[in-house]
Amino acid sequence: MSENSDLSRRTVLKGVGSLAGVSALAGCSSVLGTDANASIRYAQALAPKSLDPVRIADPWSASVATNVFEGLYRYDHDMNLVPELAAGTPTVENDGKTHIVKLTDGATFQDGTAVTAEDVAYSYRAVREEERPDMWQVRPIDHIEVRDEQTVAFHLKNPYPAMDHALTRGIVPKAVRESNPEMFAHEKPVGSGPYEVETAKPGEHVSLTHWTEYWGETNPSLEHARFVQNHSDLARTTSLKTGQNDIVERVNPGLWSVTQDLSNADTALQEGYLAHYIGFNCNEGPTADPKVRKAIDSLVDLDTVTETFVGPIGRRQYGLLPPQLAAEWDLPVEEWQSIPRAKNKEKAKQLLKEADVGNWAPTIAVPKHDLLREKIAEELAHGLAEIGFYRARTEKYPWKEFREKIVSGSPSEYNIFVDAWAGGPDPDTYLYPLFHENAEGRTNGAFYQNEDVMNALRDARRTTDDATRRDLYESATRTLLTERVALPAFTLDNSFGVASGIEGFGPHPLPGENPRLETIESTE
Repeated sequence: MSENSDLSRRTVLKGVGSLAGVSALAGCSSVLGTDANASIRYAQALAPKSLDPVRIADPWSASVATNVFEGLYRYDHDMNLVPELAAGTPTVENDGKTHIVKLTDGATFQDGTAVTAEDVAYSYRAVREEERPDMWQVRPIDHIEVRDEQTVAFHLKNPYPAMDHALTRGIVPKAVRESNPEMFAHEKPVGSGPYEVETAKPGEHVSLTHWTEYWGETNPSLEHARFVQNHSDLARTTSLKTGQNDIVERVNPGLWSVTQDLSNADTALQEGYLAHYIGFNCNEGPTADPKVRKAIDSLVDLDTVTETFVGPIGRRQYGLLPPQLAAEWDLPVEEWQSIPRAKNKEKAKQLLKEADVGNWAPTIAVPKHDLLREKIAEELAHGLAEIGFYRARTEKYPWKEFREKIVSGSPSEYNIFVDAWAGGPDPDTYLYPLFHENAEGRTNGAFYQNEDVMNALRDARRTTDDATRRDLYESATRTLLTERVALPAFTLDNSFGVASGIEGFGPHPLPGENPRLETIESTE
């Protein structure tokens, strides 16, 4: 696939092969400092928008920030929760409604000040006070108590089994961020991690340098890293051959084997937590009618789309959770597999006639430069045109605008949207932000109203009994799928092209945790 999602392997080989006369010394043109062993360039599909953990709402920003900021805990490559700024595991009291965390000794921010419990409390309170989109994650916290300089207690309204995931949020220095939030987000972020920001131009590029006074035990061999934007799939792969970039993310499925065949680079793949789905505006407009949503389901064969366009770096998804997470919770994926309708244009036409949509001009929203989502939107628009809805159109919005449009609930902005969501190792991190009414207008663009579903998603985050939670998630998911509130499409693995001169890069299952720079070194 090319930027039009139809680039053949032969065309790709021709495009890459035409650069055979260009020097292919991986890493040489990407050096930032004087020592080639100390610097890399990392190409992202999109550039970071903000470096402030309180504001971050996209994986590209998180990928940079994870090297600058630390949380109380983080997930290792095996998805085990390990302490970062915390001194050990949380102490859980009050029947699961109080989580007490002691900070480790000696942790400091990059301005030399100590990381305190007040900084921790502020980092969580700010999300709620500023009404950030990920408020859903901190909503279960009733209040935060600073017991002393190194002890913070999170008091919850009810037990919250996904609290572990919430405790991985990046911690910011209260005094620095409060003095100028805009500058903190875009120019002078101050974290406690092993890398500090050297230069930043969010929306374009960010350069990081090893913080030599880092308080922890990590002593990275990599001195510099520059994160650059390159939204062209072909250009990212080509940049490996020319040595312009050292690591590139999100290898296009159609370019996977081409990237593997490069003489000076290889590929890296890690099963991840990224779910793609077709969502509907159930708030207003024709897609508020389940007949219309079922008609759309009859117009696209997502099995074929996945097989054709996702191929070696992902797989079909039949539930609303990534397959490995659904399997871990023993959810009935095989049963859900029978829910999607077979492609049937006549049935779709009949359903739309029964729904009396008239001369409907549906809007299908996708983010710019995401070729796989564009392909799904094109399939939908083509299917609608085939049954007489010639005014169906795909709207490609810049990332920030896309996120705002698809949570507006306005049918003039979107009827259908093709989205992707990266949660964590708990169903709550998908189902609650995407479908609960408390997240409407922030992360929930479906606006689907069903009391049983809302109660199930609420109750599932209030009990620590996994068997009960599983039953609640199964019930809610069955309704959401049967009512076609969303059509699961596929999950993508985290895929990378890596120059041969790079060692120590191991992809993390969570997209926003890549790359962990302290493990990487350049040998060229």
